[in-house]
Order: sequence, then structure tokens, then C-alpha cells
Amino acid sequence: MPSNKNRRDRIVLISGAGTGIGEALAQRFAREGYVVAGMGRNIARLNALKGRIHRDKGIFIPLQCDVRRESDVRSAVRKISRLGTMEILVNNAGVTYFKELVSTTANEFDHVMDTNVKGMFLLTKAVLPSFLRRRRGLVINILSFAAKTVYTGSSIYSASKSAGSSMMGVLREEVRGKGIKILNVYPGAVATPMWGARNRARLEHRMIHPEEIAECIVGTAALPASMMVEEIALRPQRGDLKI
Repeated sequence: MPSNKNRRDRIVLISGAGTGIGEALAQRFAREGYVVAGMGRNIARLNALKGRIHRDKGIFIPLQCDVRRESDVRSAVRKISRLGTMEILVNNAGVTYFKELVSTTANEFDHVMDTNVKGMFLLTKAVLPSFLRRRRGLVINILSFAAKTVYTGSSIYSASKSAGSSMMGVLREEVRGKGIKILNVYPGAVATPMWGARNRARLEHRMIHPEEIAECIVGTAALPASMMVEEIALRPQRGDLKI
């Protein structure tokens, strides 16, 4: 890998950075010497993460942002573009409801789709022009293995992750000859607050941990320009969970 010194002007932008996989990625990228900009709605969580990263001699910039709002996304990207060169975008923000389709409300449907799909679209669209101008950039999309298999009680979440997978698969082909890399990551069950305290207490011993996901993903940022990893599927060694 290049030295950390060479990365101090390179920025990684991570949505949903306040918790879970986003938090782990922020800490891992910071340890590699990148400047990490973390987006989220809960500024207190982001400021707490900033403190932890700065104590480890890393650089973290907290950005309060709702990825469902185009004005928020554009404002955040403008702020970051003034600070240095954005090298990597991580689309990580996501929500779910563990409900069967018949019990899911229209508001819950909109919340999941707007966060998981529209948010990914808005943020990628805001960042992509700068990548295209430099003919360089990496977009990492944290999706879910729910896009590849059937998990009951997760129909809308699965639909959102399938939509994100399709959207970014098409984008990969649109920018393949323009120096842009698109990586779709499909984790299985990961021990994050999304599962709720009760399910984590019962099933965490069978889940992947966010730090393990981050360790796997960050290495792809150092690959030579001539190659890219297109997909990573990460699953619990003991198989799928039933809740």
C-alpha cells in the first residue's frame, strides 16, 4: 500500500457513518491515513466518532446530512470538495423494518426506499462529476445479501437493496472506460444496531462484526488502476439467520 503520508489530501466520504459498518469503515480508513468525511443525521454520534478518531491521530470531518434530501447532499459535497480531493465514496446509509409485506405501511416503504435507494442515487450523482473530470474514483456500495436470496420479514429492505445493486451495476458499465470503479458489497447478517438489542443478544455469536467487514473492504482501495473488485459477498460462516 502507498504510505499514509501520500493520503493526507485524499478524502473518503461515508454516508451513515455514525454507527455500524459506516463507523467501522471511518475508523479503518482513518488508520490508513485518509481524511474521512462522515455523513449522518445524528451529529452527536458523528462528533463522538470524531473524538475517537482524533485520539488515534486520524482526521474525521462530521457532516450532518439527510441523504434523502438533495439540498443536504449537495451542500455536504460542496463543503468536502473545498477541502481536498475526494477519492472514495461509500454509500452506506440504510434503514429497515423487520416486517412482512402485509404489515408494512406506505410511510415505512417510503422511508426505506428513500434512504436506501434515493439516498444512494443522490449522493453518487453529486460526487460522480468530480470523479469523471479526474478519470479516477471508487464508489463502494454497502448493499446486503438480501439482494441475492430470500429473507422473510424483509421484503421492502430486500427490494431496496436489489434496486441499489441493479442501479450500480448499470453505472459500472456506464463508467467502465472512464477510470471509475464501482464495488458492490453484499454482507450477510452483521452485528449492528439495525438488528435491535434483543436480536443481537440472541444471535450476535453467529453474525459478522462491522470491523471485519471494514477490514475486507478497505484493502480494495489500494488495488492498481488496471483492475477492480466488482462484487464482494460476505456471509456468516455458520449460515443465514432466522429471526
